Amino acid sequence: MSNQKPLFKSPYDIRDVSALFAIVAFVLVIAAILGNNLFGIFQESVNFG
Repeated sequence: MSNQKPLFKSPYDIRDVSALFAIVAFVLVIAAILGNNLFGIFQESVNFG
């Protein structure tokens, strides 16, 4: 039991996590913008009234 791992040592590099988070956030922003534009085109082309 003398070679215990430290309790609060992070098993990941914070730069890797922040880079992954930035990539995911960028993809979600692009998807939201594209989805909003495509739904606007769909809404204009179909008469809901």
